[in-house]
Amino acid sequence: MSDSKPEITFLICLVAGFALMFALWLGENELTGFFLLLSSALLSLLRWRFPKLSATVLIDGALCLFMMPMWSYASYALVLVIFQGMYRRFYPILIAAMVSFYIAYTIEYLSLPFALLMILGAVCGLFLALWEQAQAQMFTLRDAQADKYYQLKETQTDLLSTLPQVERMTAISERARIARDIHDNAGHEIVAAYISLQTLRDLLSGEDSDVLELYDAALARLENGVDKIRETAHNLQTVTPLGVEQLLETCNRFPVCPVNFKIYGDTSKIPIYIWTMLEACLNESLTNVSRHSRASYVNVTLDVTQHIVRFCIENNGAGGSTGTLGNGLRNLRHRIISIGGTLSVQAGEVFSVVCVVPLGENGEVSR
Repeated sequence: MSDSKPEITFLICLVAGFALMFALWLGENELTGFFLLLSSALLSLLRWRFPKLSATVLIDGALCLFMMPMWSYASYALVLVIFQGMYRRFYPILIAAMVSFYIAYTIEYLSLPFALLMILGAVCGLFLALWEQAQAQMFTLRDAQADKYYQLKETQTDLLSTLPQVERMTAISERARIARDIHDNAGHEIVAAYISLQTLRDLLSGEDSDVLELYDAALARLENGVDKIRETAHNLQTVTPLGVEQLLETCNRFPVCPVNFKIYGDTSKIPIYIWTMLEACLNESLTNVSRHSRASYVNVTLDVTQHIVRFCIENNGAGGSTGTLGNGLRNLRHRIISIGGTLSVQAGEVFSVVCVVPLGENGEVSR
């Protein structure tokens, strides 16, 4: 705040006040006035360098009262003291000022015009203090809004980078579904018809040779079609692991320590794009284990109920961690929040990362 407008205005007013006091001192050339100016300037510099020492304005006020009988212009220095006290938000200076004014007025060192000047100094100091406070609040609000903006930009970037992966997994999942349907439904029906027709061939042995020739040709074409269907279903199958298989493969490939993976519930309810979040959560957690802990085990639990998906990764390598989120987990939390879920971190004897995503009745994400 040293370069803020309230601070600059305060310094200008303070320098102008000391310049006026110096000019008054030159007119009388009093040693007492020089000592008061020097001590007030040093204390003012001390408060400017260390704002928490605002209570030192009481020392300035006491010096002014002490010097009033020896230097007539010491009362002007008291105005600067009140001005600084109000700007530093040391409001007890008002009480000290009223007591000082009463004492000085009683012994006829101050008059009513000086009282008005003291009030003016207090009002100016209070105005600058409130101005600086309002500006600090504005800066705080601006910084908070900027932080939210950058967090949203990071989340947007993460979501955009995740989109190709979601599309790829969706395409792979759809190919696997089509292959299963061909193999389990249409394929079985056609193969059953082919076997029935082969059996029927023995019953047609007494028929005309032309009919049998046509029948054999049709049966051969059907057999060729069955082979093509089998080949198509085989080609549609993907070697890329999906869902639970991908998570299991990641756990099995983790080289640092054993990973125990437990599954509860029906994982078929989980949509593809939630699987991408769970994979990212597992990868980030295992990466943190390998980098920042000395865990001897990792437990991974996937629990799917009718309403939520709960994914928990915990390890015994917390090592006094405070549970604060790093950049990876922080970005992951924003991504999970964007689909209506939550991500929490718990630190203690066991360090755990818990991801919870609500599900609708049909397995869709609940918004």
